[in-house]
Amino acid sequence: MKIVILMGSPNRNGSTSILADSFKKGAEESGHSVEVIDVCKLNVNPCTGCVACGYEGDCVLRDDNEQIRKALLFCDMVVFATPLYYYGMSAQG
Repeated sequence: MKIVILMGSPNRNGSTSILADSFKKGAEESGHSVEVIDVCKLNVNPCTGCVACGYEGDCVLRDDNEQIRKALLFCDMVVFATPLYYYGMSAQG
């Protein structure tokens, strides 16, 4: 199984990273392929709602979102790893 982990924590040594790393290790030991995408290090602009990506393919913004989009299109499972700030997901997550 191909698994993509979207890492949404800006703290690379925090508990969210530890949790994601542990999940990755366990999944790989079970024979799965795991890709971690650190969304905090990517340049992703807000969606403009033009729906070009839904009809014509690539996003018109030409940012790092395309890396995420391609990974998600070809995976079997997505894991969202995010800290909870004030009872909600991080903006990156």
